[in-house]
Amino acid sequence: MKSFLYIGLFLSCLAVSAQSEKARLEQQRAAIQAQINQFDKLLTGAKKEERSVLSQVQTIDAKISKTQEIINITNKQANLITRSINTNAEEIKKLNAEIKELKKDYAAMIVKSYKAKNDQSRLMFLLSSENFLQAYKRVQYLNAYADYRKKQADEITVKSNTLAKKNAELEEEKAQKKEILAANEKLRNELKKDKSEQVVLLEEVKKNEKQYAAEIRTKARERDKIDREIRKIIEADIAASNKGKVGATKGKFFLTPEAKELARSFQNNRGKLPWPVAEGVITRRYGVQPHPVLKNLPIQSSGYRFQTPNGARARAVFDGEVVQIVKANNGILMVHVRHGNFTTSYGNLKNVSVRKGQKINTLTELGEIFTDRDGITELHFAILEETKTQDPARWLLSK
Repeated sequence: MKSFLYIGLFLSCLAVSAQSEKARLEQQRAAIQAQINQFDKLLTGAKKEERSVLSQVQTIDAKISKTQEIINITNKQANLITRSINTNAEEIKKLNAEIKELKKDYAAMIVKSYKAKNDQSRLMFLLSSENFLQAYKRVQYLNAYADYRKKQADEITVKSNTLAKKNAELEEEKAQKKEILAANEKLRNELKKDKSEQVVLLEEVKKNEKQYAAEIRTKARERDKIDREIRKIIEADIAASNKGKVGATKGKFFLTPEAKELARSFQNNRGKLPWPVAEGVITRRYGVQPHPVLKNLPIQSSGYRFQTPNGARARAVFDGEVVQIVKANNGILMVHVRHGNFTTSYGNLKNVSVRKGQKINTLTELGEIFTDRDGITELHFAILEETKTQDPARWLLSK
């Protein structure tokens, strides 16, 4: 009896685990599909506006990577459903055998009851007892027999209902598997199409590789210049905060009790900060990395870049104070928000909707992101502790 109980508990645990895995995979699939939809939106805009080939290659390369991820997930989903279908089929087979045996036993009992169905037979069975004790035991037997018949009938009903439920689950799982496989096939076709398009675009890049490489190096120099300017601005802010303060440390912000609390709160939210854009995709991550198109060109990134739809607005990732609004010679704006001894930087803005010295909250809109002549709308985002840049991957919510 105990062994059957353990087996039942084990199967129940497996079922719960399978359902949990199904939910997790579906959640992953939905999240990646949302990113693919973003890439599709960006590619549509890129083609319509005849955007630079490099931008198109970079976006389509990222989309291909995400499409492969979602194909892998749908494969896992299909395998999980297949295992569940096989388990259900085995349970259905077992239930059918049990119901058949129960019905056979029940039919035998009905026949036996029919042969002794009249009250006179039951009465004679009791009156033929040799003594009172035997008569009492025969009454108990008749009652137990009747109860057993009812129990058998109830068990047949319960198992029949369970069988119907299992059959319905089986059909539903078969339909789910069919839907998953159809989605997988569609994704494979899209992947094939994207790879063909990528080959054509890469051929064009190869023809003009020197020109594109020169553009990338020019932009890298501009980016290095901006990074140096950001550090100078923060160094000047640190010096201003320390001026005339007892106990100030060189190279570190002098913090009031309120600023210390804000810094602690910011630090406690590491890995939970919202994205600085409502929708978009990461087109560049932190650190030294090969260029996404011209792989032989290493690039240094002090933060993240988020490509977004035209007209998108940057938003603050945490409560803080706007400490600087910097305007470049070309009119492009950058907003610096202080969170104690941490600073978040939002660059490549067309206009701003905040002012210097303003206290702001998480998700406060800071300004519209600039769209360049190639039609690319891209936010340059950085996090710094004092003057040291941080990897946003450690601070922002993962998607």
